[in-house]
Amino acid sequence: MIAKTFEKFNYITVTICVLLLLGISIYYSTLEIKWSFFESQILNVLIIFTSFLLTSYSIDTVSRQLTVERSGRNALHLILYPLVILSYPIESVDLRFIISSALIFSAWRNYRIFLETNRDDRRIKRLLDTSLLLSLSVFLILDNILLFIIPVLVYFTANIKKDVKHVILLTITPLVFVSSVYIFLEFFSQESYLFSSFLIGDDFTFLSKPVFSLTQAPFALVCCYYLIAVIAKISRGSSLQRRSLDLAGIFFFFTPFIILSFQENSSGSEYHYFSLILVYFIAQIFSKKINSSIVNFIFISIIASIIIFKFLV
Repeated sequence: MIAKTFEKFNYITVTICVLLLLGISIYYSTLEIKWSFFESQILNVLIIFTSFLLTSYSIDTVSRQLTVERSGRNALHLILYPLVILSYPIESVDLRFIISSALIFSAWRNYRIFLETNRDDRRIKRLLDTSLLLSLSVFLILDNILLFIIPVLVYFTANIKKDVKHVILLTITPLVFVSSVYIFLEFFSQESYLFSSFLIGDDFTFLSKPVFSLTQAPFALVCCYYLIAVIAKISRGSSLQRRSLDLAGIFFFFTPFIILSFQENSSGSEYHYFSLILVYFIAQIFSKKINSSIVNFIFISIIASIIIFKFLV
């Protein structure tokens, strides 16, 4: 049923995805809001929904339009993304993580297009967008500045024509932009509200060992499918550039995952940083012609685990 419905990218599949994301946004607005720009529930719904749509658009570009297996394109990632969100063990809503993750994924989308584009003017534009979007994510969470390491490393390992302008856009531009905004906000004593740190904050405390609960079962199942997809993808031969991109995605998943596993005061909103990585890799399973029964089993198992462990138990 699911495999047949999302076999093609069309208005029906997009509408289902949008309605699901809207429903999740409304559900999030009923939870405790740990951090937000506004107190209005309607505005919070709009911000969350817009962030979800931006992330979904980035996922679609990376998973469907830029994937190597272009002959196996489908729209299964559209239904997979809302299910991945529902699998997160979220207890309260911190809009910093939801908004910044959307900005990061949009930056990665532009960076992927930069790697695929040959025209120099378009490459400059995409790289500038990448730097600015990542810089905006730094305004919300200062620790996001570490993410600039990933595009820099990928740039020097990718099989593309190198240019000093590209290096300047990836390094100097964000430094000037971020520092200028910080100085401006500091003048009005507002820098602590935006430039907050997750790793250095007062709420960040490490546990001696990770603690798991039943509400984490759906996310654990999604992670199992992710690991299967990673093993399957690595076992297939690919170019150096493609391999470096995949390794960057794997690194981006496991590093924060280890940190979150041992963190005591997690709201659950931090898990949104995994959205693109999880959907991208799991969607690779569906890029090949596989039995529709397997596809349906994967989705039904995720849906069943969400219903049982998050709403019934």
